[in-house]
Amino acid sequence: MKPYISQPKGSMCCGAYSIAYYLWETNKAQHINDRTFVDNIYKEIQVGSNNMGIHEACSDPEKMSKQLRDIWYTDSYLCVLPNSPFIQLANDFNISVENINVIDKVKSGANKYAIIMCGSEKSARALHYILIKYEDNTLKMLNSSAYYGNGTDNVTWENFIIEFNGKLTLERDTPYLYTGAGILIK
Repeated sequence: MKPYISQPKGSMCCGAYSIAYYLWETNKAQHINDRTFVDNIYKEIQVGSNNMGIHEACSDPEKMSKQLRDIWYTDSYLCVLPNSPFIQLANDFNISVENINVIDKVKSGANKYAIIMCGSEKSARALHYILIKYEDNTLKMLNSSAYYGNGTDNVTWENFIIEFNGKLTLERDTPYLYTGAGILIK
């Protein structure tokens, strides 16, 4: 398959791209590499107005999971480990979560796909969503961010590891840290 489109630089629509990549990978949506399709998902999953200090244009993980369940008939649920920096935010937003490590579930084969939530080395509050799978004894990701790539629409599966400190290590430099949170997809 040809590479997927990347999110526009400076946008906050990585959650929508992660959902779209999953839908395209599993042939649940025919609008492959269609930015309008992704934009329509994004409109439905934004956090919106809040008093938590979260930018309203960010993707809301609860709305993402609901989009997968209600629109695409795909079982999904939010998972947050107790030591995750995301747990306080989940509590503040009154989001129901499961105490499950999505990486372990994907590695065990219990779930083929997950969307992980990552922070940044520069800012723990800069949440970034990445679609992952485990194949051939290797973690793989589709990362929508063109900012850390070469700025072109060439999103393809990349191998990665998660270091002890949560840092995602790839063949190229990224600032991402796994937060211990994600959306498991059945």
